[in-house]
Amino acid sequence: MVLLFGIMIGFLFLGMEIGTAMGLSGMTYIMLSWLGPTPIPLSVVPQNFIYGIDSFPFLAIPLFIFAGELMNVGGITEQLVRFSQSLVGHIRGGLGNVSIVSNMIMAGMSGSSVADASATGSVLIPAMIRAKYPPGVAAAIIASSATIGPIIPPSIPFVVIGSMTGTSIGKLFLGGAIPGILMGLMLLIINYIMARRKGLSQENKFDVKELFRSTREASLSLLMPIIIIGSIVIGIATPTEAAGVAVAYAFFLGFIVYKKLTIKNTFETLKKCAITTASLTFTLAGASVIAWIAITEQIGPKMAQSILSITNNPILILFFINIILFILGFPLEPLPLTMMLIPILYPVILQLGIDPVHFGVMFTVNIMLALITPPVGANLFICTALAKTSIAKVSQAIIPYLLSLIVALIFITAWPGLTLWLPNLLMK
Repeated sequence: MVLLFGIMIGFLFLGMEIGTAMGLSGMTYIMLSWLGPTPIPLSVVPQNFIYGIDSFPFLAIPLFIFAGELMNVGGITEQLVRFSQSLVGHIRGGLGNVSIVSNMIMAGMSGSSVADASATGSVLIPAMIRAKYPPGVAAAIIASSATIGPIIPPSIPFVVIGSMTGTSIGKLFLGGAIPGILMGLMLLIINYIMARRKGLSQENKFDVKELFRSTREASLSLLMPIIIIGSIVIGIATPTEAAGVAVAYAFFLGFIVYKKLTIKNTFETLKKCAITTASLTFTLAGASVIAWIAITEQIGPKMAQSILSITNNPILILFFINIILFILGFPLEPLPLTMMLIPILYPVILQLGIDPVHFGVMFTVNIMLALITPPVGANLFICTALAKTSIAKVSQAIIPYLLSLIVALIFITAWPGLTLWLPNLLMK
């Protein structure tokens, strides 16, 4: 497996797109097997490219992406920002708080961190800069708070993990709710501390009438996560069907309620969604080759034996896995990490008796940190562009927010009940 990862990292340093690098590294590994006693047929590559994405639950991915894009252009984001402003805008560092709460609410609708960063960042980064926030700090707040997107349900990574392991996607969705709220609270705390240190004053006075007004205006938007998660929990819809409902509801709000959607911007949104989906699908296809090799070579069970020879303490092993994931998150993005490592790590956690829902949520929280760590953190680049500043300034400003998320990850890892209480309560 070291050889396989080494080849892939080499391709990435050559500037290859991640899906291509994974597919070619898998093919290279297979061709090297011809030198041994058990050659692997090259037909494995195209077969896994097709079988790797031939999954009904995966259909939820483009639907959630489309729903998130429709919310952005359909006026839903503005309503949620206004509601967040009336709720927490009066606390010191107000616009930073608004950014964090807005992303927590958006997380219950799109399931994508990158989509949330684009949607809230386009509205709030310019507003923060006008309010005298340093551009690097404004970008850092949005980039870090958008990592909550795939943790509070719905979640695209949870769909992928559930499909790969057979774990209930509904339970994964519910398992992410409290950890996602914890991440938001940690960011709010560090934002308050940073606002005091930098002398940022509160943005506005608390107004009960404005809170009721903004709540009423945003009430239909706030119903979306309830509809999505509620339909899954009570068993009337699969995650894929719930994603379709989210798209239909976003159309209703955009065309009928807020009247911001038009035929023209709908087609533009559809085109953008198609491009994003194609890129993600190709990455999934390339990663499926790596996953097949990992399963065929029995890397998971071998790793389990090696780890168990050192310690059989589940919490210590989870912290060890966290360290590996965090290091791999610097050169790799979340989706490839998921596709490559879940087939390897899943047998390990089963042998240790670790709950798959707890592991899935912990794993996802960790790989989301890859979005805000250089050199390939997608959220960093998106928010840097929106703030019209440099990666160096954003990377420096994001350190305290990253540390607060690491503290949240430690709590989530060491306290399984934080993740498991809600799914065990609502789903059997």
